[in-house]
Amino acid sequence: MAAIPLTTPFSLKNATLSIATDDYTAAVTQVQFTPSTATSTVRTIDGIAHKDQSTAEWSCTIGLLQDLAPTGLLRYLLDNDGMKKTVVFTPVNEGPTITADLVMSPSDIGATAGADLASATVTLVSTKPVFGEPAAG
Repeated sequence: MAAIPLTTPFSLKNATLSIATDDYTAAVTQVQFTPSTATSTVRTIDGIAHKDQSTAEWSCTIGLLQDLAPTGLLRYLLDNDGMKKTVVFTPVNEGPTITADLVMSPSDIGATAGADLASATVTLVSTKPVFGEPAAG
């Protein structure tokens, strides 16, 4: 068995996120694609368990700072509720991209009083993310 070295770990320090043709990087605090699978088990009377697993269904959670401007992500999500938009997430500057189609849904609006900036998270239905490698330069 080959030992596969860890070569490109990352943190979201220089990531970008665009939705359709707009760059919302400045408003985003989290981007997380999550697969979900359903499993089923049926046991027949002879005691044998038969198992199956579905193909993964995907969602994408986006954390955001709430910006009340007409061009802000908060308003974009609300104004485009139910529409499918292509999203390009680049976790590392000049690294691979992750592209998926997301169904827009509004996030929470408002927060608890205090000194903290108002933030929200929204989980959107997603197609399977696809990796794209950066162009050789």
